[in-house]
Amino acid sequence: MPVPQTVMQTCILGAWDLSVCLCLFLQGVLCAQFANYMTLNKRDSVWMKLFVAGLALLTTLKTLQSLIIMWVQNVTMFGDLEAGVNIWTTHWVWKGAVILEATTAFCVQMFFGHRLWAISRNAYLVITCVALFLGGLVSGVVGIIAILTDPLGDSATGWGPWVGAHLGVVLCGDLLLTGSTIFCLLRHSHKCLGRGPTTTILRSLRRVTLQSAAPAALCALINFIAVMKLTATWTPAPVLLDFTANMVLPQLYAWSAMWTLNSREEICMDAGNSACTIHLMGTSTGSSNSETSRHQHQDHPDPLAKVQRDQLDGPPGSMA
Repeated sequence: MPVPQTVMQTCILGAWDLSVCLCLFLQGVLCAQFANYMTLNKRDSVWMKLFVAGLALLTTLKTLQSLIIMWVQNVTMFGDLEAGVNIWTTHWVWKGAVILEATTAFCVQMFFGHRLWAISRNAYLVITCVALFLGGLVSGVVGIIAILTDPLGDSATGWGPWVGAHLGVVLCGDLLLTGSTIFCLLRHSHKCLGRGPTTTILRSLRRVTLQSAAPAALCALINFIAVMKLTATWTPAPVLLDFTANMVLPQLYAWSAMWTLNSREEICMDAGNSACTIHLMGTSTGSSNSETSRHQHQDHPDPLAKVQRDQLDGPPGSMA
């Protein structure tokens, strides 16, 4: 007769299965994004291609980890309910989750930090963001050391505070980075006309920044709240949220970076269509106005042209 499961055991086992399914789904999305990048962005610098290759490696390792967890839980430990529930404290495979998440988050944050420097040129702002990124990486490394040296998996006095600090610092860095990027793009928008290629590019960049940052930031917030709750008391709901969010967070960070990279072609096409529309409107009012506008543009180039190049193409040999 099978042993009846408690609510906590059900949440732990269900959280592993749910997180593995989500990891496999997100990895499929990322594979499509990686293939799209290799097809459309062959002119990118070597550093950019190495960055994308690193993301592909990290997310593949994360997917392999999730598959190993499912195999150990459902095959190796089949029939042993207690062993399957305690896999996260007794088996080595879970202990690499935090370092994979911390490494992926740091790489993606540095990528977006470089883009923030391209549009803001504010050294103090960028240094503050980088300090938060480094703080999140260091606290994550300390957290994984605490996990490896804590055989009982005590979340209240061992690895819990360090992992919570890591997630909190990473979340603060994400919010500061995203907010600063949006602010700088809005500030540049006030310096250009209400329509035209520059306005279209800035509008598209704001939209992509918000849409790509929101899922990872929301997942990091959920993970942070769940870990803080678990350091105080073990309840089923935080366990379910923590296990699931912690497993999919690295892939959400990679998805955010790849969506931003692959959206450059669409942004350029939208800007080109906007330029064609303005050209047609100018010719309908007379050729003299078009010639005057063209000569004025040549005499007074767009001050945001460099920002556009840095955002969409990036300087040679850089990552943005």
